[in-house]
Amino acid sequence: MTTITGRVWLFGDDLNTDVIHPPQFFSLDEEKVRAGLFHGLDPGIQPRLRPGDVLVGGHNFGCGSSRETSVRSLKLNGIGALIALDFARIFFRNCTNNGIPCLTLARARDLQALRPGQVVNVDPEQARMTTEEGEEIPLDPPGGFVQRIWQAGGLLALLPDSRPERGA
Repeated sequence: MTTITGRVWLFGDDLNTDVIHPPQFFSLDEEKVRAGLFHGLDPGIQPRLRPGDVLVGGHNFGCGSSRETSVRSLKLNGIGALIALDFARIFFRNCTNNGIPCLTLARARDLQALRPGQVVNVDPEQARMTTEEGEEIPLDPPGGFVQRIWQAGGLLALLPDSRPERGA
């Protein structure tokens, strides 16, 4: 997995999935899903996002509904990684299964060192984040299987191709 470079977007504790992606944006239409990201918090955030941006939060990031649409919207918007003090368990698994790296800060105090718009490099394999000023922030590494899923781009990419041969 390559290093992810993006701008920091800071959020607080208990960032709820219905705020991340409100129900009125649930759809099969990818553009509608993409456009709804953070509409429940501030409709002006989504148009300013860039591929690779890094979302940073406090405790319980992704709490609330287990619906996968919030994660789908993050992926459609090209979010590079999520960093937090801790994640809601189902949200963490949904992100992992969709190939979005979620890493926890090894030291809570490092949350204070980050600022909105700051450019960071996140290396999921080495479990570290480096700020544009050169400060290295350690992250807690996930298990090896989680990293394999991220490297593959999501859980489905790890499954063997089970489609029947043509003409069979």
